[in-house]
Amino acid sequence: MPEDEKGSRATSAEVEVFEAIFTRYYPLVYRLAYRYVGQADEAEDITQEVFMRFYHLPPHATSEAQQRAWLCRVAINLGLNVLRKRKSRFDQERQLDTQAQESVLDSAEERNPERFVLAGEQAELVRSIFAQLPERQQVCLMLRSTGFSYEEIAEATGIPITSIGSVLARAMQAFRRSYHE
Repeated sequence: MPEDEKGSRATSAEVEVFEAIFTRYYPLVYRLAYRYVGQADEAEDITQEVFMRFYHLPPHATSEAQQRAWLCRVAINLGLNVLRKRKSRFDQERQLDTQAQESVLDSAEERNPERFVLAGEQAELVRSIFAQLPERQQVCLMLRSTGFSYEEIAEATGIPITSIGSVLARAMQAFRRSYHE
């Protein structure tokens, strides 16, 4: 049986609750992490860290919605930390080039190489524009694009629900403006 930080053993009921939460929210947490970092291995690391934190220091959430908001908030914060740690544009470009080359080799038979390169360039453009938005707008736009309602975004971010619409509108306007330039 797993042990918690205090050295005591978790009950089977606690393990079952954790497993149910893990199974239900793993795809959502991974998707959020991947949208931030754009790399499967980093997204996987972030997702694992989120659930390790949840297991060892569970939030004092009383409802499923609060647990979901906590998981999303931690995933977003860890994703932002990864982005902050990336030291230079050169490192990012080198990683993307390596990833694109590996992907092209793996799927050359399945895809048109020209389309694949264009799709990679498009994804990089979207990520770079997204990264230029203010952090608050990034978070709201990411959660909304993942299917969160205004209420869920407000709960996950702590932003008043009355402000979510205007934050999203400004984010979309700034994104569209940069994208069309």
